[in-house]
Amino acid sequence: MVLPEHLTIIEIAQWKEEFISQISEASVLYIDTSTLKKIDSAGIQLLFAVKQALKAKEGDIHWSGNSAVLSKSAQWLGMSDALGITW
Repeated sequence: MVLPEHLTIIEIAQWKEEFISQISEASVLYIDTSTLKKIDSAGIQLLFAVKQALKAKEGDIHWSGNSAVLSKSAQWLGMSDALGITW
């Protein structure tokens, strides 16, 4: 799954439904962050909720794209480790 250019409070409802659908079908999500240009704390919270839902199914998120925007935002919010963002 490829993240949108913006994952902010404005887009959360739409993306929450998409993630719910994906989580119901799989315990591992492959998320490409390469197109992400803007994310806010609501977007980080949504990604954390997705990670926790997958963890409950003994799954996880596999990241690709190494978005600097996601990395910096997660780091700034103290969520890098919780999200498993290591780039």
